[in-house]
Amino acid sequence: MLSPATPPTATEEGDPAQNTRAFRRTLGQYPTGVTVIAARVGDQLLGMAVNSFAAVSLSPPLVLWSIRRESRSAPAFLRADHFAISILADNQIEVAQLFGAGAPDRFEQVPWHAGLGGAPLIRGAIAHLECRLHTTHDGGDHHVLIGEVLRHARLPGEPLLFSQGQYAVPANHPHLAGLASPAGASPEAGTPAMPGFLRLLSVASQRLSGAFQVHRDALDLSPAMARVLAVLHGAPSTPDTLEHATCLGRLSLEDALARLRGQGLIDSTPDGRHRLTPAGQNRREGLAARADQFTQEKLRGASPADVDAARRVMALLQDP
Repeated sequence: MLSPATPPTATEEGDPAQNTRAFRRTLGQYPTGVTVIAARVGDQLLGMAVNSFAAVSLSPPLVLWSIRRESRSAPAFLRADHFAISILADNQIEVAQLFGAGAPDRFEQVPWHAGLGGAPLIRGAIAHLECRLHTTHDGGDHHVLIGEVLRHARLPGEPLLFSQGQYAVPANHPHLAGLASPAGASPEAGTPAMPGFLRLLSVASQRLSGAFQVHRDALDLSPAMARVLAVLHGAPSTPDTLEHATCLGRLSLEDALARLRGQGLIDSTPDGRHRLTPAGQNRREGLAARADQFTQEKLRGASPADVDAARRVMALLQDP
């Protein structure tokens, strides 16, 4: 019989009613896709980025999503007979940001076409679900809308993900990389086996990121906070600029900014931009110094020629 294990030390824990930001960070441990929910009510076009989307039933075909009661769009969405769900592709971060921030001209900046009930379908998405409003339910501070799917379409591409407060893209697990080649395929003599090479890159990235977290923890910084410090190190920035540059979701960005402000690491310029305080500049320089030392330790034993070759390969892989 197994003996009871000692519970792991939690990064954060407690009563979610007492700290909603911490609760949201815990919920962020569950990754989701990113969708744009859109509808037409009369002459009004509605659209917002949503990751509270889920399948409910195959027979009948039902899906759900939720919207905050205090959202200005909530009354109109509740009146809409139809709505459309566009599941965004991995190259549509800017689309997600436009609809996440509620940009007034978002439908002018993004190509779309009308679906059932006139609901906009976003071009470039990897799936479309055209729905008729089925039922609505009370979900605390949210309305839960269930739609009956009348028409669906699956398109090519990879999904955009949202995890731990930031946008992400899917990747096969490193242990599966060796299965990427077709059965029976073998590389030509003298040609590197790409699945093995890509597996090495994926494993190295994951392990390095995990190993460096101890340095962020030592400076009381989350990955999101560190990312914001890096951007503000260049120049004061608006929230929109920060959201775009950090690839953080708006709520996660606001959380990181609140925590940085609480530690006295940022303040605001007279025109409303965020900037580093002297303490923030020192913290950023301390993190950079740790990153340099960390890199030197990891590359110990590698020749300068090997490092230069690795840089060239990394640059080549980023070339579109």
